Amino acid sequence: MEHRPIAYRPIPNLQSPISKTGYNPNMKIVQKFVTSAGRIIYTFPVQSFPRLVNNIYIISDGDQLILVDCGSGVEQANEELIAGFAAVSEQFSEKITLSDLDHVLITHGHIDHFGGLPLVRQFTDAPVGVHVLDRRVLTNHEERMVFASRRLDTFLEGAGVSAEHRQRLMAVYLFAKNYYRSTPVQFLLDEDQPTVSDIGVYHVPGHCPGQVCLRVDDILLTADHILSYTTPHQAPESITNNMGLGHYLDSLAKIERVDGITLALGGHEEPMHDVYGRIQSIRQLHQERLNKILDICRTPKTIADISRDLFGPVESYHVLLALEEAGAHVEYLYQRGELVAANLEEIEESSHPVIRYQRV
Repeated sequence: MEHRPIAYRPIPNLQSPISKTGYNPNMKIVQKFVTSAGRIIYTFPVQSFPRLVNNIYIISDGDQLILVDCGSGVEQANEELIAGFAAVSEQFSEKITLSDLDHVLITHGHIDHFGGLPLVRQFTDAPVGVHVLDRRVLTNHEERMVFASRRLDTFLEGAGVSAEHRQRLMAVYLFAKNYYRSTPVQFLLDEDQPTVSDIGVYHVPGHCPGQVCLRVDDILLTADHILSYTTPHQAPESITNNMGLGHYLDSLAKIERVDGITLALGGHEEPMHDVYGRIQSIRQLHQERLNKILDICRTPKTIADISRDLFGPVESYHVLLALEEAGAHVEYLYQRGELVAANLEEIEESSHPVIRYQRV
C-alpha cells in the first residue's frame, strides 16, 4: 500500500552522527498516514530542546484516540503539543483534542518522549502505558535521577574525564530533568500481552531499557530504535542495565524478522519506506565503528581518548553523548575479549582507576 504524507517537509540534519535531528522552523506541521486496515496516524513535530525535534503521533481507529509520546515538557514543546492537536483538527476537519484521548502510550523513558505528561494530565485522565523497564523513570523520577547520575559520574571518572570537566558534563546532564515531576502509569506495554486497539508491541532494548516499537497494521512506529538517518544512541550497561550495543543489535535483528512493514515512522526525522534496508545500514555503521575503535586501541587508550578520536570535536551535551557512545562500543568489545585493560597494576592499586584499553 502506498503511504503519502500530507503537508510534510524534510528536516535537515544539523547535528553529528550521534545526535538526533535539528529543528526547521519553516517546516509544515501536520502529516496524515492511513494504514492497510484504514486506521489513521496523524503526526506533527514539537521542539523538545534546542535543535531537538520530536515527532508526536496520534492513532485514530474510529473508536479510540491514542497519543504516542508527548515531548519534553519544556514550555515551547508544550505549546507546540497543544498547537499540533489544533492543527490536526483544523487541517483534517476532525475534532481531536487532548481531552478526547482514550490512551497515552510512551515508547521509552527518555525525557523528550515523556516529559510532557504533566501537561497532558491537565487535560485528560486517559490511562498511560509504558514498558515495565521504564516505569520507574516516569513514576519515581527523582529517585531514578539520583542513581543514574551517580552511575554516570562513576563512568566518566573511569573514562578519564577530569573532575572539572565531569562537573560541567553532569550539570548539562541534569539541567532538563527538573522539567518533569513523577507521574503514575496505569498499565504496562508487553509484547506477550494484548494492548489497546490491537496495537502490536515489540520490546527492543538498547537505546533505552524499556524501548518499544508499536505496530499499527503495516506501519511501525519505531520511536528511537530506528531513525531515518541518525544512528540511535547507546550507553554502557555500567550506567544503565538493558542498554548497551549488544542489546541494541539483538533488537535490530528482532525487528528485521517482522514481516510486512511497508512504512516506519521514527520518534525523530523522516518516514522510512525501507526499514529493513535501514536496519542493515545501521548495523554496518556499528561494525565500522567497532573496527575503528580496534584500530585506535593499537596503543592503550582511555574512553575519553577513544571518544575524541572517534567523533572529533563536539560541544555541550554532544560531548556526553560521544563519551557514552564510545563507552558502549568499548564495553561490547571488552565483553567479547577483543579489548583488554592495559594498566592492571594501576587499576588494582586505585579505588577510582582510569582504565586504558588495548586491542588483543
